[in-house]
Amino acid sequence: MDDLSPDSALPSAGSAQDNDAPRQLVVCIDGTSNRFGDQPTNVVRLYRSLSRDPRRVLAYYDQGVGTFGLKETLFEWQKFPSRIAGLAFGWGLKRNVEGAYRFLAEHYRPGDQIFLFGFSRGAYAVRVLAAMLRAVGLIDAHQPHLFDYAWTLLTTRMPPRDEDKRAGTRRRGPDFGLLGRFRKVFGRQVKVHFLGLFDTVTSVGWVYDPLTVPYSSNNEMVDVVRQALAIDECRCFFRQNLWFGEKDRKSDVLQVWFPGMHSDVGGGYAPKDSRLALVAFTWMLGEALEAGLHVDPARSRDQLRARSKQGPDPTAPILPVMTRPWRLAEWLPLLVWDRRSGNRAWRWSRGRPRSRPLEPVGQETRVKLHRSVQRRLDECPDYRPCNLPALERCDLIDDSPLLDGYR
Repeated sequence: MDDLSPDSALPSAGSAQDNDAPRQLVVCIDGTSNRFGDQPTNVVRLYRSLSRDPRRVLAYYDQGVGTFGLKETLFEWQKFPSRIAGLAFGWGLKRNVEGAYRFLAEHYRPGDQIFLFGFSRGAYAVRVLAAMLRAVGLIDAHQPHLFDYAWTLLTTRMPPRDEDKRAGTRRRGPDFGLLGRFRKVFGRQVKVHFLGLFDTVTSVGWVYDPLTVPYSSNNEMVDVVRQALAIDECRCFFRQNLWFGEKDRKSDVLQVWFPGMHSDVGGGYAPKDSRLALVAFTWMLGEALEAGLHVDPARSRDQLRARSKQGPDPTAPILPVMTRPWRLAEWLPLLVWDRRSGNRAWRWSRGRPRSRPLEPVGQETRVKLHRSVQRRLDECPDYRPCNLPALERCDLIDDSPLLDGYR
């Protein structure tokens, strides 16, 4: 029997005395159309690596949007419309966040640590989940009916003021005063101990009205933020969504670039094609260990090898992703949120690489590259990304030494 089922949580059990001890509540949300099976993502690998002791860890997994509803016999082109719908219109985001939020509301006890992991749009979902915890707190388990109202408070924008219109800003954020009053009356104050992100895609709802949730890019109630980013991804529906920490001096933030496309960082390929994705998984697992995550050593070693004899390899082939449907999607005009102007803007990507060149983010002064980038440059003469700065302008990031006991 497999150890994973959709929308599942590890079992809770133990004596009354055991139930008084602080635990780790772990939320894992996968990306759009990432299905559980023989092609696990790095989020699934993390879930599988966790300790199975319910006195220490309770975990929740959500398979993402557009996943189990599609029959395995469908051709790839038949699945494509649901993927675009999930990315373009934001379908299913509320469901993802609500399920995880209810899990935390039902199980959280004072002293528990919260770990959130996500890939692609699932990474955006856990960021929105953390934003909800910051904005409205964690409602009591016996009041789940308040979630819809809390969601509306967070995602409904106030109409622009006259001065906003004169300044060219077309929209504002939610009613922060009302959010604060709701949090004071109904919410429990909780912090997110660790936020682990595999290549967050940009804010969803691009076609009709980009959804940018407050606190989803800068949240002082998150202790540790780690994000693995894909250097070589160029599809418009997978634009990177960085964490900005200019006003947030309390969080420990590290965003690191890895060689490869979106799924070369977040996973989702067959084991024989997952050696590149295992590089990012290994780094993230080490960072989570540094933050104290309870894992099962045997299960972790199994995941680090992708259930095969081949482990992480930064020189492994980068699989092509620009298939005919995705090439056509590159010509769709997308309505995106421009952080600098505070307005919506139409963009045409046409397959251009991510930021040219890669630039430091937030409080960073230098681009952070994983050590695997240097190795790939040294051993693969044809690997020369056009958006990659000179290595002397970058910091090279190594894996945690805590991984030595898990390899």
